[in-house]
Amino acid sequence: MDEADELFSIAEVSAQIGLAPDTLRYFERQGIVPSPRRDDAGRRQYTTADVELIRMLVHLRETGMPLADIAQFTGADDKVTDPAGLRLELLTAHRRRVRDRREELDRALEVIGRKIADYSDQITSSLELLDRPDCTIAFSVHGEGPLLFLVGAPAGRAGFAALAHELAGRFRVVTHDPRGIGASRAVSGMAAPTPEVLAEDLAALVDRFGGPALFVGTSGGAVTLLELAKRHPHLVDRAVLHEPPLVSLLDDADLADRAAAAFAAAETDPQWAVQEFFDFSGAGHHTGPDQTPPAHMALPELPTEELDKNRYFLGRMAGPTVFYVPDVEATRRISVVLCAGALSHHQMARRATQALAGQLGLPLIDMPGNHVGASAEPTEFARAVVSLLER
Repeated sequence: MDEADELFSIAEVSAQIGLAPDTLRYFERQGIVPSPRRDDAGRRQYTTADVELIRMLVHLRETGMPLADIAQFTGADDKVTDPAGLRLELLTAHRRRVRDRREELDRALEVIGRKIADYSDQITSSLELLDRPDCTIAFSVHGEGPLLFLVGAPAGRAGFAALAHELAGRFRVVTHDPRGIGASRAVSGMAAPTPEVLAEDLAALVDRFGGPALFVGTSGGAVTLLELAKRHPHLVDRAVLHEPPLVSLLDDADLADRAAAAFAAAETDPQWAVQEFFDFSGAGHHTGPDQTPPAHMALPELPTEELDKNRYFLGRMAGPTVFYVPDVEATRRISVVLCAGALSHHQMARRATQALAGQLGLPLIDMPGNHVGASAEPTEFARAVVSLLER
């Protein structure tokens, strides 16, 4: 007998797939799978094709496809005139649902990971303070070795805690909360967090350690490093810039208008501003070379604490950052590496980094993950960034 003609009992199918016989019978009764053939004694006889169909059913059920859709896919609904076309339609729609759910889970994992890293950071490193003329900057130090600063905006110590832990075995890693973020709380009379002001804060912090230093800057932190290179190139040994979100480098008037509108609305309607920023940046998604971010994905209502944070980030920090115009010639005077998430294709920040790479005549190096790969995939990101820092 050919393998294709082999028949299996319900017990054998149960053992192969991991579904109890009663569950298989339930799927039959509910019309979710077609009834298999029976032998002379009335016992079920499953073909190889039946087993593969049930195996597919399990995958569909585990990923949340409704049972009614599964019944159509498996062919239990015998009224379907174009089963192949229907299956394609069902799978396409379900893939979209699964991707949306994956994005939600990725965002949840990112938040959980940041909290874990934050608590770990509180336990394993002490908070230190740097006085500035108009505020106080909080920073932490991890490990021993060459001096390395991890720079973000708005990401601070909490966002880099896991990555700092990964790198502390090879470097003396310094992380800090930019002014107005985390423990570097905003105070009355504090200057706005423009790239110019953030770069001076960073320069003062580097001077405290005696510089020069290595740097890894992600998102707005990469923009801070561009300004640091312009003002204080002697402090920069090498800078790895990961996805500076420079709308200023993109010939995209619609994107620029959407960004400006979101930033202008952040104070009075931060929920809308966050949603709009999420949609036009695409930065919350995972997109390969042949994928584009969805135009819209509804976010849940944000708690008051998050709304207040985004009044500051989107209302005061993001605008000067994304509309910053880098000094290309000043950037050429330092050792710089440009990189972007391997899963950030067709997103705002990767497009901008590609444009900057073109102006500088540098390659764009793929890094693990998407725009938030440094915090979401710290182990893989650390491994990749070490090779860039030690070239």
